[in-house]
Amino acid sequence: MQPCVYSLLCSVRARLVLLGCTLSMMLCAPPANCDDDLRSLELYNGEGTEVVSGTRSPRPASQTAENITVVTAQDIDTINAHTLADVLSYVTGVQLEMTRTPGTPVNFEVQGSNYNHVLVLLDGVPINNLADNFPDVSSIPVQLIERVEVVKGAASSSWGNALGGVINVITKSPDPERPVGGVVSASYGQRETLDARAELTGTNNRFGYYLTGGKLRSDGLLPNNMADKNNFYGKLQYALPARGSLSLTTAVMDGESGMFGAGVNRANTDSTLIVSTLASQYQLMDHLLVEGALVTTESSAKLLRQGLVAPGTVGTMAFETEESRLGGNLQLSWLDDLQRITAGIDYEHVSAHMVNGIALADLLNRRADRVGLYLSDTLTLGRFALTPSARFDSTGSAGDHFSPSFGVTYALTENSVLRGYTSRGYSLTSLNRSASTEKVWTSQLGFETGDIPGLWLKGTLFRNDTWDIISGSTRAITYERHVKQGAEIEAKTIPIFRTSLTTGYTYIRGTHGDSGPHLDGVPKHTVQVGLRYQDYSAFQAHLNGRFIDWDNPGTGKYGAIIWDLHLRKTVELSETSLEIFASVRNLFNGDQYLDAVYRNPGRWVELGVRCNF
Repeated sequence: MQPCVYSLLCSVRARLVLLGCTLSMMLCAPPANCDDDLRSLELYNGEGTEVVSGTRSPRPASQTAENITVVTAQDIDTINAHTLADVLSYVTGVQLEMTRTPGTPVNFEVQGSNYNHVLVLLDGVPINNLADNFPDVSSIPVQLIERVEVVKGAASSSWGNALGGVINVITKSPDPERPVGGVVSASYGQRETLDARAELTGTNNRFGYYLTGGKLRSDGLLPNNMADKNNFYGKLQYALPARGSLSLTTAVMDGESGMFGAGVNRANTDSTLIVSTLASQYQLMDHLLVEGALVTTESSAKLLRQGLVAPGTVGTMAFETEESRLGGNLQLSWLDDLQRITAGIDYEHVSAHMVNGIALADLLNRRADRVGLYLSDTLTLGRFALTPSARFDSTGSAGDHFSPSFGVTYALTENSVLRGYTSRGYSLTSLNRSASTEKVWTSQLGFETGDIPGLWLKGTLFRNDTWDIISGSTRAITYERHVKQGAEIEAKTIPIFRTSLTTGYTYIRGTHGDSGPHLDGVPKHTVQVGLRYQDYSAFQAHLNGRFIDWDNPGTGKYGAIIWDLHLRKTVELSETSLEIFASVRNLFNGDQYLDAVYRNPGRWVELGVRCNF
């Protein structure tokens, strides 16, 4: 780690500590909300907020060595998000290469790791495609999300194909308190941008259900950047007579969108993704839990690209892809005060077929059987928690891989923890090539505290050493080694005069090898800042700013902070509540993009209403 990184982290930490102490002297005793405000600065220690992504074993943050950020459904409502892509744009350490019309595809990075290094899960099922490991985070609507857990750094010891991290989408469960309830919501903005949704949920005796559907469409905030997406999600749950449950889920995401348009150069895509699971869990003994699931996905995509093939000649290329996954997993967990042991097996049969839609020539036609065996343990020894984990994967197409990890946490107090983590990981960047496996060693050192009066603070130093990175054309492939290291810090305050502050900063230094040439296009500085105002008449205002220094001499533009303003007013009726909300995105009409082809839209406004019954 370079000295400048440490000095920068120490300087930022010192300033934030001073800020927290100053704010604590200004705090006046708020009424009934005081306890809730203070709890918002505590670590994730309660059973209801246990992190499950890191090692596939529930554990509180005081025993979690990985760097994980949790976003809840309540957080998502405050930013009037449309898709998972909108949510990720506000997460510290995640950088979106393009933020454009809602529902259109985006590329993103996690601490500088490319999108094809990050595993995205919906109900524990990967949504990354097989052709190039691309996860379409803009296809997942936010109304079905209960929480999102973002694991930053290698997570292969738990999940296998996860070199750069995991984005785990945990869906909503049936409402256990009433037989019928739901939400109806609609928003409308510029360029005929419409987001209409409905949710229905409830529980009757042992049977529970959660159903949602929606439509997201727009004429496009940018040229050839339109969207027309439909979605449906259903979850049925049955509580078994003893200590267990059975659930069935189905998600359907379907629609078309324009990717970009610049003169005669343009691209459009039309895709469908269906994800289904049949899962069960059963408490065999007081500390022994067994979980199992059958999973299947079916996806199809059509990509149409148009551009100049010769001076004065416009040509078209078309690609059609059909992919499927069929498999399941079985897991045993022993959970007590001393140890949390998890062992399991994953299996899936994958198939992908891609053709040139015009010449009808096969570009990809491959099948593979993938098997993964994993074992993890969390051993609590006083204030220490040790988390050794290991996984063995037989990919069926790109060899076998062993992925160990080791983490340690030390609880300084009930609300402060030191953590260290190291892990080896890999990602299969394409099913089309046997030599498509890229590998990494992740090392992290961090702290988290809620003991500073009025302030929650979290910091992490990290180093990701990645090798076997494929570069060059298909005829002249070369393999490179990249090192990305830096620091990440997050902070938030309790409300003062009903206003709270959240901040996040990420620094990344990218090089070829340990001290080689500088890597262009690695997000060197990323800043997140948010102000939240909430009064006691249920009016809320959120001002969020984000800045990414892409450190790229190309056609990008990133001199401005992009500010979004979100407003919401809740009116309580007899048995329902009505929310009126509005958003002004890119408030000051700034420019921030990595490549001019994918520039961001200017200022745009949307209004909406949400009815909870």
